[in-house]
Amino acid sequence: MWTDRHRTRHEARLKDMVLQAGLDEVARFLERADPPSSPEATPARRVLAAIACHLRVGGAWRALPPGFPPWRTVYGWFRRWIERGLFEDLMRALARRQRRRYGRQPAPRLAIIDTQSVKCIGVRGPRGYDGAKKLVGRKRVALVDAGGHLLALAVVPANVQDRDALPTLDDGKVQWPSLRLAILDGAFTAERCEEWCHLHGMRHRVVEKNPEQKGFVVLERRWLVERTFGWLSHWSGLHRERAGRLDVAAGRLTCVACLMAINALNNPA
Repeated sequence: MWTDRHRTRHEARLKDMVLQAGLDEVARFLERADPPSSPEATPARRVLAAIACHLRVGGAWRALPPGFPPWRTVYGWFRRWIERGLFEDLMRALARRQRRRYGRQPAPRLAIIDTQSVKCIGVRGPRGYDGAKKLVGRKRVALVDAGGHLLALAVVPANVQDRDALPTLDDGKVQWPSLRLAILDGAFTAERCEEWCHLHGMRHRVVEKNPEQKGFVVLERRWLVERTFGWLSHWSGLHRERAGRLDVAAGRLTCVACLMAINALNNPA
């Protein structure tokens, strides 16, 4: 049962999230891209705040704290925005803004690709066993630029080999025709990985750890995508895969990528 103390703490946390994650700016984008059909519709800002709380804190949709819209309303809008690709459009726009802020051209030429396997809770939907990581779950496929900004994301069952996961980035890669060089790790040495890169107009380069080196080693460029996965780990709702659908699982990551990018733009280091 929620007490006044719990509610006050929750409201303070929500206020901090609104300020830090720039929910107002994201909400304005969503309302412009997908205007509500009724003046009585739940404001996008309230829905987005509930989504951010769900992703930041974790837990089920049904466990949204009091003060938010009904969970079915929140999830319904979330699915609608995912199906219309709004989070993906915003993620790309924010990546261009971040690159301009750092004095780079908005169109990147370098792509760094890697995967991350995470456990999956007991929900319906595709999953698999990753023998290398010894877990049952799903695999996240990320494509970032030279600054670690997310350009494309996908989610597949964990039993899909890294070399077979590249085609899931096809739609995302098409949105970045300027990419000319792809840097990958040793799991992408297969010939079909090189063919995939050439098909998309990129050179294929594998950066592997020296077998004689021991312990942690910072590998050229590859540390950037690992850092991006580290940023995602700050969101407790992403510690486990809990979505029943792969597109929703990818949408959760894309939404967090947008919130992180807005936070970085509004609060430069």
